[in-house]
Amino acid sequence: MSIDNYVLLSPDALNMDDTNRQKLQKIVNSDPMALIEYWSVDPDYDGHVFRSIWQDYRGNTENDDDPYRVVTIASLTDLPVKDGPRRVCIRVVDVFGFEAEAIAEVA
Repeated sequence: MSIDNYVLLSPDALNMDDTNRQKLQKIVNSDPMALIEYWSVDPDYDGHVFRSIWQDYRGNTENDDDPYRVVTIASLTDLPVKDGPRRVCIRVVDVFGFEAEAIAEVA
């Protein structure tokens, strides 16, 4: 699993002056992944309750040695075998507290 891009959904809702808004726009344009504070994965999402079994967050150095960024690829092993497709949900929280999620079915 990986996060390929991140889009800040409501930059206009942020209370900031023009100088800081321009700085934020530069980050959004050049390195949007730098805005991710935390992300997690539920490999058996039932559509109602999110049960995270893997996470990475800013400051965590167990997944890599960079305390300022999250990793963008997760490899889940030892998942129980499941008949039929598996519904995977990924949730992302950015530095402003906005949440986003993506759901995919995988064989």
